[in-house]
Amino acid sequence: MRKCILIFISIFLFCYSFGQTVGKVGGADKDAISKIGSVSTTSIAKIGDVYAPAYYKNCKEILAGNPGSPDGVYTIDPDGSGPIEPFNCFCDMTTDGGGWTMVGYYRHPTTENAPADLDNRDYAYFMKARNDQAYGKPEYIANPDSEGAWTDWRVLAGVSWPIEFANILDQTTYATWGQENNAKVIYRVKNRNIMPNYGTSQDLTTSDNLYYKNNFSFGWSDVGSSSNSETYYWYPRNSANKILSAFIVSNNFYNGGTPSNYHYATFFGSGLVSGDDTRHHSARMFIR
Repeated sequence: MRKCILIFISIFLFCYSFGQTVGKVGGADKDAISKIGSVSTTSIAKIGDVYAPAYYKNCKEILAGNPGSPDGVYTIDPDGSGPIEPFNCFCDMTTDGGGWTMVGYYRHPTTENAPADLDNRDYAYFMKARNDQAYGKPEYIANPDSEGAWTDWRVLAGVSWPIEFANILDQTTYATWGQENNAKVIYRVKNRNIMPNYGTSQDLTTSDNLYYKNNFSFGWSDVGSSSNSETYYWYPRNSANKILSAFIVSNNFYNGGTPSNYHYATFFGSGLVSGDDTRHHSARMFIR
């Protein structure tokens, strides 16, 4: 066994010295090797310059590779050998067949238990879905019941578009959110540039860019031509011109006023089942 290990390491060092990428070891594809000696390859990210796939990209991939996986915190690596280091995320493996990766808890008010540099800019701080970064206190990331708001957009670096983007409103504590939970909306988002991102506008209305449904048993519907976004809000509507679940600017600062503690957080629009067009709602966010 020791001899085998030494031979294996020699092969990798040989390839490393010539700057080559290992595709096979002997006659076996490297992805088919489960152990090096007694060490599982899932615990090894690199040997020399050679990347060994150690983690799945998201919860959807975890579930596909390990059917029956339970809800919980998992370690993922969305970009493989790219610059993003592996990190923990919360996976919902139950709702509508599972495979949901949690990307945020936009908890209202978002300035409560927030980082010191938030400075009354909750939407601007948390809603930057075009950045491969996490926002909020580090101890909150991946916690579905955190004491303060957080978002983690790193997982978007490894998804295949289009994706489903779900907003679940007003749960006091996290639970599955199937057909019995009406306070939700599931979007079908064509590409990353359509996700809510402070400082930019998104083309929500072009055909095929953004669809929605209120329950998993419903078919997809286009958001309609009345949807809109600006640099400080993400504002989808349904075909009847009723607001869905929107992320809106937190205070007057962005409209030429001064910062205040009037935090809008998430809008519970009448376009949702039981929606009443009220502000100040929390939202847990998932993608798959």
